[in-house]
Amino acid sequence: MKTALPLLAALLAAPLAHAQATDAQSDGQPRWTLGLIAIERDAPYRQLDEDLLVVPLVRFEGERAYLRGLRGGFRLTEGDTFETSVFLQARGDGYEAADSPFLAGMDDRRFSLDGGVALSWRVPRVGQFELSAAIDLLDRSGGQEVDASWTGYVPAGQWRILPTVSLRWQSADLVDYYYGVRDAEALPGRPAYAGDAALLPEISVLATRPLGKRWQLFARVGHTFLPSEITDSPLVDDDRRTSIILGLGYALPD
Repeated sequence: MKTALPLLAALLAAPLAHAQATDAQSDGQPRWTLGLIAIERDAPYRQLDEDLLVVPLVRFEGERAYLRGLRGGFRLTEGDTFETSVFLQARGDGYEAADSPFLAGMDDRRFSLDGGVALSWRVPRVGQFELSAAIDLLDRSGGQEVDASWTGYVPAGQWRILPTVSLRWQSADLVDYYYGVRDAEALPGRPAYAGDAALLPEISVLATRPLGKRWQLFARVGHTFLPSEITDSPLVDDDRRTSIILGLGYALPD
């Protein structure tokens, strides 16, 4: 999974940048943010451990275009409370069979590039709702994904707390590609398995704190519950995934 990890790291950074996007949009000026993030994340695959990863963080918020991790998009419409955009986003799922003894003999499952559309609503004193739909543009899995989320805002002194609840639907083709076992890959103890469409709930909390005028510290803890369509796969040995992210960003002068 070494080739997919940098992409995965950038994707994990995308929700952090998305939660902070309102700040950049409020003054109507483009803004670049550069920094570093450290990520600790559980791997769902048997006998595959993911090490602590430190990668760059890059974010841009313009009047129309944006870059958040490896999601780049363009706002088609924008109002005080409603926004529609189209986007491209790298999918960092997958693995290299050499990374786990249990995966020996499997074909590698590669990262891909998704394209989609996102709708978001900001409701005062309630939070932000987003609905997005994406398809696999490189036809690695040929799958689709739909994501619905809510992000709130809780001030706490100099800290800004943003809880998020999301529900992600993944098509059968997508689940089967990353968690399935083809007939030619089956072995004793690793039977053939065909994945089915699945719903993945996730909860997370992001905390940010300014450090001076341009520096910002942030931390995020996320927990994803894996449904039976994934955990029934012989490749998977857990029914949940936890990720912890620590980061430091610097907003460049406009």
